[in-house]
Order: sequence, then C-alpha cells, then structure tokens
Amino acid sequence: MSKTKGYFILTIFVISLLSLFWLTGDREPWKIFSRMEQKNNISTHLGDVPAENYDRMGFTKGLVAYAKEENAWVVGNDRGEIFLFDNEGNALWKRALGIGKLVSLALSKKGDVVYVGEASPTGNIYAIKVKTGDILWSAAAADYVGADLSSRSYPSVVHICVDDDDNIYANAYRFVYRKDGHRGYSGKLVAFAPDGRERWQFPKEEIIDSWINWNDVSSAEGVVVISTSAYELREDMRYKSTMYFINTADGSLHNQVTVPVIPPFENTVMRGSPNYSRDGKLLAAAVSDGRGLLFDAFGGEKWSRSVSVPAEIDGSVINASGRDGFIFEDKVIFTTINTYNRENWQLPTPVEHPGSNSLFVFNIEGEFLYKYRALGTSEAIAFSNNKIACAIGRNLRTHNYQAHGAVILDLATGAEKAFFHTEGPLQAIALNDKGTYAAGVEAPAVTPDGKLLGAYRLHIWKLAD
Repeated sequence: MSKTKGYFILTIFVISLLSLFWLTGDREPWKIFSRMEQKNNISTHLGDVPAENYDRMGFTKGLVAYAKEENAWVVGNDRGEIFLFDNEGNALWKRALGIGKLVSLALSKKGDVVYVGEASPTGNIYAIKVKTGDILWSAAAADYVGADLSSRSYPSVVHICVDDDDNIYANAYRFVYRKDGHRGYSGKLVAFAPDGRERWQFPKEEIIDSWINWNDVSSAEGVVVISTSAYELREDMRYKSTMYFINTADGSLHNQVTVPVIPPFENTVMRGSPNYSRDGKLLAAAVSDGRGLLFDAFGGEKWSRSVSVPAEIDGSVINASGRDGFIFEDKVIFTTINTYNRENWQLPTPVEHPGSNSLFVFNIEGEFLYKYRALGTSEAIAFSNNKIACAIGRNLRTHNYQAHGAVILDLATGAEKAFFHTEGPLQAIALNDKGTYAAGVEAPAVTPDGKLLGAYRLHIWKLAD
C-alpha cells in the first residue's frame, strides 16, 4: 500500500512539473537555483528580481569579473549577493552582503580580493577574499556623502579602481531632487589602503557638488582621475570641470580639465570614461555629445574625433550619446548608446541616429580603423587575447528583442566571431585571461505589451580560438 502511495505522489509531482512547464516555458520556478547546459553555453539562475519595464531608465544591473588566480567568475547581483562560479556554472560560494543593490566591482591586481560597492541606506564598499568569500573589511559611503532616507537619497559606491600597489579609489555619491526642482549632488573620492585604512579624501573638507560617475588610476604617473556627469550646471556649483586629476600619494589636486562644450549642448558629460592605457601614459574618454578624445596622463588633449554628430529632425535634435572610452593594445575604442532626443530624453525619437549603438575603433594616432554597429546598446565591454566582448542590451527605439546577447569581435578587424543570444538584455560581460571563455549577466524585462523576456541569470560561453 505504501509503495502504491509513493508512486501516486511521484506521478502527481511529475504532472505538476509538466503543468508548470506548459504554463511558464523556460522560466520554471523550480529552476531558480539550477544550472542549464546547452551547446557552448552554461546558464545559472541568480535569483528572483523584479522585472523592469523594457523602456525604463536605470535598468537592472549585473556585475561579473574573471578572477585568474581561482580560474573562476566573481558575480554580483541586484539582490546584494555576490558569488564565485567555476567555468561549469557551479557556485563555489555565495554571500549576501546587505539590503542594497551591488553597483560596482573591481579586483585587486593579483585577483585574490574583490572590492564591491552597493547602493543602499549606508552605501558600503566591501573587500572580500575571492577564494573563500570572507569579508576582509568594509566602509560606508554614508560617512562621506551622508544619506537622506526620508527623500530616498541613498549613497552609492558608483565606481572603484585599484592601482598597482592595491590601493583602492572609490567614488562615493548620492543625489536628491531639491525643492526648487534642481538636482542636488554630493560626491567624494575616497582612497583606501589594501587593509581598509582610509588614506585620504578628495576634497578634504567639502563635497563635490556634481555627479562623479567614473574614475581610473595611472600607477606610472601617480594620478587618479575622476570625471563629472551632472545633467545640469548651475552658477552656484563649485565643481564644474569635466575631469579632476588627484595625486595618489596625498589626495591633493594636481589639475583640472574642462572639455569645451559644443553646440547645441550646454555642458560636457562623461559617463563610462575616461580610462587609462595599461602603461598609464594615455587616457581615452567618450563624451555624451558624441566625441571621442585621447589625452595624455594628465588631461592634455592629443586628438578629438566626432563619432556621433547631432542631427535636427522635425525640430528636435537627436544624437547617439558617447559613453565608453578604452585603450587596449594599440587600439582606442569608443562606444555610443541609444538615440535620444536632446529636448526630452524620455521621449522616443522618430528615427535611429546612424551612429547609435556602435563601437568605433582608432589607432593611437587617431586614424579611423573600423566601426561595428550592434542591434542594441553595448552595456559593457571586455578585452582579451585579440577579442572584444560586448554585452548587448536594449534598443529603446526598435525594441529588437533578438539583439540581446554576447557579441565577440576580432579586435584587429572588427569581424564578428560569435553571437550568443539571450532572451533578456545582457547587462554585463567579462572574458578570461586567455579569451577562451566569456561570462555575462542577463536581466529580465517586461515589454510594453506585458510579455516577460528572459530571467536573471549568469551565462558562461566557451569560445572558439
């Protein structure tokens, strides 16, 4: 009797699973901690997150980096969790850090420590041992830029970079909508020693009244640069320059650079740059107005190129905003994102700008080499072994859902070597040191007609040589 009862329960369970499969397709609830393996693709769920509207600004994030010492992938998610996965998609450890979203991640030069920043009521930065997941130390951005919980003005560690001596430089930031309708910005660059001891703050006695979205460091020149990306400049603001160069030894200001504004824009904004070359001698930056620039280590301009020129259509100025600037090997790379309407960036544009969602590659002398245009925005880019990996996310103008996924390009020619489609937008990507594996984080999205695309998951792809 008990044996018959067992078979009956098993049958009901199987029927239930089949029913759920019929109802949910490939988003089965029992697979949330499972691993799926397909040809050249291992997929692992990272947990449930709210599926954002496809057209929403400030979309779901994911973080991923390759840790060479462990031959594994460090992954951070929107739930405040960090993982270490091997190449087969097995979680080696998992740690829940807090109640905030993880928004930035960097590895020590040896790759044995990961530094991760969150957006939360305290905005912590954590130093975590890669091998074990143990927390080595933490610090709170709220101690540097404050917090206003009543206005939901939460601090964030929005970007982190690490020098050759494993000193850490973290951009602490928060903003609030003021009663007069303007944005109020509060920013600090904080330098930490490898053991978590605070070395210095910039500025020392006040806050930066602008959005400091990015930083990078040149160990060779002993300077760290921060860039500003405030949506508006006001007469009462003190920090209006585009880039600030700070001495890594003591936090003193070396110099500041204002990149001239070009019409019809009113200010110069850098969002995903500047970034130094590997030797720290050159600095590449993309500007939201569509320019790509190359500087020396201290901000002296070497050359400038227009990769996206604003165009007027039906009385509206449209453009493809420049975002990323990189130098890898002997190439200078700039990216543009979705087409936007300058008068109201939330409104759709009548057409796509021809320079949108593109990657432009130049040599060090500024000679144009090639352009690669994706079907959606490159949310992140990684380089390794003559390969470029792009995480292709949303195209807010065409809603081409087949665009999502990982694109692998040949660095020398721009030829597409592989494309791995994901249902939802791909939000992050990394390559291993040999360029034989790529890993990316996919996010779910809800289309305007209410359809759910994809899930929150890590993908690991085996690449051809």
